[in-house]
Amino acid sequence: MVKFFKKIRKKISRFSLLVSDFKPILLSHHPNCDHFSNHVYHIGKYRFCIGCFTLYPFILITIILTLLFVELNTYNLVLLYLISFAFFAPIILNIVGLTKYKFLKIFSKASNGIGLGFHVVSVIFIPLPIILKILVLLEINFLIGVIAYIRSNHIKKECLNCDYEGDWDNCPAWKPIRDKLYEHGFRKRKK
Repeated sequence: MVKFFKKIRKKISRFSLLVSDFKPILLSHHPNCDHFSNHVYHIGKYRFCIGCFTLYPFILITIILTLLFVELNTYNLVLLYLISFAFFAPIILNIVGLTKYKFLKIFSKASNGIGLGFHVVSVIFIPLPIILKILVLLEINFLIGVIAYIRSNHIKKECLNCDYEGDWDNCPAWKPIRDKLYEHGFRKRKK
């Protein structure tokens, strides 16, 4: 039993070390450089990812307000479910690259958050068998996966257009993070 707890403590310690290696970008999810200045909110010395710090609060606020002010009968739940898809439409802004404008990026994330909030409430409370609810909620995972894929491609594209051309081992924004990952054994240097 003692071995088990030592093993768990070691894994927790290792995970904490990994998190500390990523500390410079934990809240922003973007490199700390001018190329990504429009991807984050700047609050004092801190940088917060526009996507996360817009999307998730809007999901939570939408769920709370819906639970407080909408009668959760079958008709309203089906209507919320259908309306939720209209709020996902601004994903098109991401696909065509218009979210390079900060206002449109914020608008898109806020709209998606409202849509996700409506979607979650409708699926959870609509009278369907649990297996169907699970399958329908998988749509959310697909949607978030699409958004993450698009975001990842935009970050790579932005990095390739930089003077460092995506060489993260030498980029001043990424180098300190990569060096710690190498030092702590989370990454291995290519030979």
